Amino acid sequence: MKDSSPTRPAGQGLELPRDAFFADIIGELAGALEDVIGLEDAAGFVAMVGNRIGDDLSRRYGEIGFPQETAEDIGRMCVDIKNQISGTFEVEEATDEKVTFTNCDCPFGNRVNGRPSLCMMTTNVFGRIAANATGYARVHVSESIAAGHDRCRVTVGLKPDENAGGHEFFR
Repeated sequence: MKDSSPTRPAGQGLELPRDAFFADIIGELAGALEDVIGLEDAAGFVAMVGNRIGDDLSRRYGEIGFPQETAEDIGRMCVDIKNQISGTFEVEEATDEKVTFTNCDCPFGNRVNGRPSLCMMTTNVFGRIAANATGYARVHVSESIAAGHDRCRVTVGLKPDENAGGHEFFR
């Protein structure tokens, strides 16, 4: 685990921000799962967590009256969520058919490097939110920082398409 904390004067203890500590835990947990049970099974565990979080966030945003009916609404909601946790997600395109996002700063920071199972968190949160809103979603991560790209590119399809790759979600 890489120490990214700033230098502190002797005798003051280690500066250990809570967010960084929990990001380290998640990164190390994903790495351990990938090493022990393999990438596919590790991604499955992360997907379960992401699905539950996506359901919860979808419900909570609905409770505060956040609109979730259109592709633009879904895009705004997903960007709001990710940017609150230190991502830099943007909507590249929003149509009736799909919403495409880009991101240059993973919320997991450098801990995501070489840990593609963590991409299942975004896949499942976005997929669950979109499917809860529209009845269907297919999420495809075509580029990811975890896989060594300089950005993430995530497409959320809102209509079934047999030729599209990715993971399907239903209401």
